Amino acid sequence: MTTNSSDEAELLARLQSQFGDMNVNEFLNGCPNNDDATEEDDSESSVEEPTPEELQAWQESQFAKGRMRLQTKEILDDAAAVRRRRLRTEKEEDKDWERVPAAPELDGASIFFPSNADGMDLAAGAHPLLQKLVDFDPEVLGTNWRCLYSSSRGDGVSCLNLMDKIRAYAGPTMLIFGGVPSASRCLEQAEDLKQVTLGFFTFDTWMECDNMFGADDECFLFALDYDSNDVKIFPSRLRGNASKKGTKKYMYCNPSSGAAKSDKTDGSVHGFGVGGSPSLPRLHITESLEECRALCYDSLFEDGDLMLGKGSESLYYFDVNEIEVWAVGGDFDEQLAAQAKQKEIELATLEHARTVDKRQLLEHIENGFAW
Repeated sequence: MTTNSSDEAELLARLQSQFGDMNVNEFLNGCPNNDDATEEDDSESSVEEPTPEELQAWQESQFAKGRMRLQTKEILDDAAAVRRRRLRTEKEEDKDWERVPAAPELDGASIFFPSNADGMDLAAGAHPLLQKLVDFDPEVLGTNWRCLYSSSRGDGVSCLNLMDKIRAYAGPTMLIFGGVPSASRCLEQAEDLKQVTLGFFTFDTWMECDNMFGADDECFLFALDYDSNDVKIFPSRLRGNASKKGTKKYMYCNPSSGAAKSDKTDGSVHGFGVGGSPSLPRLHITESLEECRALCYDSLFEDGDLMLGKGSESLYYFDVNEIEVWAVGGDFDEQLAAQAKQKEIELATLEHARTVDKRQLLEHIENGFAW
């Protein structure tokens, strides 16, 4: 084979660089490139041909290295909770295995799941309501939990503090709200208002936005019933629907002041929202934490009463008096470090915008406010 063009020469050079000591030109021509070459020259080659055993051992080692690189990449790319969810949904999952309840490990006391509660499962070491909540998704929820926010641990009952604690946290989070029906909304004189406890779980990252976000269909709303020791789950309507996966947005977080502040006049509410729309969320947590609302239906989650029959007299309005937020699934240190880094970036961007605004104001003053 002769190389009469620059393209052929370039290709031959690339092949030669890949095959090392092997003479690619001789191999393609089926004979030595130098017509005067002798058998003696060939016998003087310093490269010995590998035995079949050596060649097989080398191939196996290369295959093992490649497999290890792929496995390492998967571990680094996926959070622990996401890995468990992926394993659960793989087609090769053996459905004949009996599912054993997994007990979560909380890093501290919870006001919603006290350790001295009636019906406490001493063997599992978990509050009965917590165990039932975990059983809905044990691969993810039956793991470690770390408290990100607790009104009973000194974080206070504050919507703005809550937003600051969970904003930019990229791992799965469990939000739990305790409250009572709003007396100001009751149709009759309010007497003996009963406590309600409800919440929301999501894999998505919380952020300030004046529109819906968060497209993970594994999220769900829930309500805790302490009277019957039961948990009512309201999953998304698209949960398990692979053909429409990621087509809906479930979350809303729009403070009246902050990075997401806008001049929209479409009726969008402020505070936290889950389900529904920006103007009418299924679950709406107001900035004052008073007159929050939990509706019985919307287009995103399964229908049902989040207040479990205790909200009809108050038109499903309630006042929040207890809050907890738990990070779930592990990788907490990495997620918290990433959260802190993201907040630094957002703060630097905000400071830059403020500096630009001040500079423009000075320019307007010097020019006599001539806009």
